[in-house]
Amino acid sequence: METYEIMPSVFQHLIWGPLRVSMSIFCSLEIRGLENVKNIKGNMIIASNHTSELDPLLIVACLPFFSRHLPLFFTSREKNFYAENGWKRIIYGGIFFKMMGAYQAYVGLKNYKRALHHHLTFIDKGKSVCIFPSGKRNLRGEAPVAKGGVSFLAREKQLPIVPLLIQDLEQLTFRDLLSGKRKVIVTFGAPLYAKDIFQNTEDAVIDVDRNDYEKAASVLMEKILQLA
Repeated sequence: METYEIMPSVFQHLIWGPLRVSMSIFCSLEIRGLENVKNIKGNMIIASNHTSELDPLLIVACLPFFSRHLPLFFTSREKNFYAENGWKRIIYGGIFFKMMGAYQAYVGLKNYKRALHHHLTFIDKGKSVCIFPSGKRNLRGEAPVAKGGVSFLAREKQLPIVPLLIQDLEQLTFRDLLSGKRKVIVTFGAPLYAKDIFQNTEDAVIDVDRNDYEKAASVLMEKILQLA
């Protein structure tokens, strides 16, 4: 095991049991479509909706403990992005996130290869990555706007994309846990490929008037939401 994956592997396996058990007891966690992941022999991209800060850890806990896809590597924003979030600015981003397996995607570069160079490296080393195409949390009723990074990775590396839908985790409170009234459902969809979301995989265009990667990511986001 290489140095960069030791801490994410330790952390993700440590939280796996407590989170899986607590979510099963207090939120009647139901995991659907896990065979869609088990049947993938190599690495993959997981593309998920994003409604809660628990989403990354819950996705880890929904995979088998000895899954070949652990540790998963996630995208995060720069540490300064969390600077105004109270106590979170102390631990969010930076070293703590890297311990979890979350590495920064660089925004504003107008160049997917540079923005996602960490994750391209992980993929080249045979690791699986998880991306939230909206780039931020979206509450119930909000229409998520997808960014093109996930479709860029899928086209660039020709990896399968597993669409994933998390339902009824948003705004979870301690009272919700105690009441046992929440039922959280995590659904892994059938794998998709670049050809399933791009109009033309041979020629993806980015210019001032057109971004085929964002269009493809929007198609992917629709397929994620259709898993409900």
